[in-house]
Amino acid sequence: MRLEDVPEPMINQDEVLIRVRAMGICGSDLHIYMGDRPVPYPRILGHEFAGNIAQVGANVSHLRIGQRVTAEPNFWCGRCVYCQAGRQNLCINRVGLAVNVDGSQAEYVKVPAQFVWPLPDNMTFVQGAMVEPLMVSLHAFRRSRAQLGDTVAIIGCGTIGLMALLCAKAAGCRIFAVDVIPEKLDLARRLGAHEVINGLETDAVEAVKRATEGLGADIVIEAAGFPATVEQSLAMVRQAGRIILIGLSTKSAQLPPIAIARREVEIFGSFIYHAGEFASAVHLIATGQADVLPLVGLTTDLAGAQDAYEQLLGGKAVKGIITI
Repeated sequence: MRLEDVPEPMINQDEVLIRVRAMGICGSDLHIYMGDRPVPYPRILGHEFAGNIAQVGANVSHLRIGQRVTAEPNFWCGRCVYCQAGRQNLCINRVGLAVNVDGSQAEYVKVPAQFVWPLPDNMTFVQGAMVEPLMVSLHAFRRSRAQLGDTVAIIGCGTIGLMALLCAKAAGCRIFAVDVIPEKLDLARRLGAHEVINGLETDAVEAVKRATEGLGADIVIEAAGFPATVEQSLAMVRQAGRIILIGLSTKSAQLPPIAIARREVEIFGSFIYHAGEFASAVHLIATGQADVLPLVGLTTDLAGAQDAYEQLLGGKAVKGIITI
């Protein structure tokens, strides 16, 4: 990773130029940095951000210069079969910020105006940079169809798992948080988990079953992304329960079909979010229902970006923010 001067992005008539003020470092940024997810290099990383509008295109009338905003970093085409069905996250022609085009780890980033969302006056830029990952978790939580009083077990207390915890808390669910890192479990407890379980110290499946009269959790959100934790999800969920797979594992897990069919367990995948769902995440943060700031354990500037990446890879913090 290197710090250098590049030309200021040139916008077209349907785009806006945003002066970036805060940017979150995502797990996908770390994968690209490590080479685990190859992209056309060199690439400016970053897709979770907030800032001020610096320029607006000739066709943009709903946004103004100086306005505080965040943006969706996945640009759907709106024309393919999935977009037409309201499943824009599965768009065949999706363009990803920091993947297909340069991202927000810079002073300026350009974004199609239709994907830009204003921020309320009571939200900081750091909170604005946390809207996108909260939306990923909120989309997964909505797919679970959780209701007030449901028991929700969250396996993996990284950024996405902890934000799913915030969603479950806002919905009035009973929350079990499972991880193997004590610091993450401490944070989960501070954020509202009713019980935390260290998978290295106790059998997480048995712990959840003991606390639920032997039934298991109504909903298991798998946010760790390992074959073993995917398999653990099936053992942890109750009959007729629901499993949401949000952790992105590339390796195969063994899930006996009989354990799914005879128990009528539902298993759902969850990938990013649908168009328009950003407003819900902004509302949760602005109203205090989702306190995302405790997740931020590391803040730096552009010059310290590479060191921040290395610290996050070493487990020194859950979430890192670059302020610009």
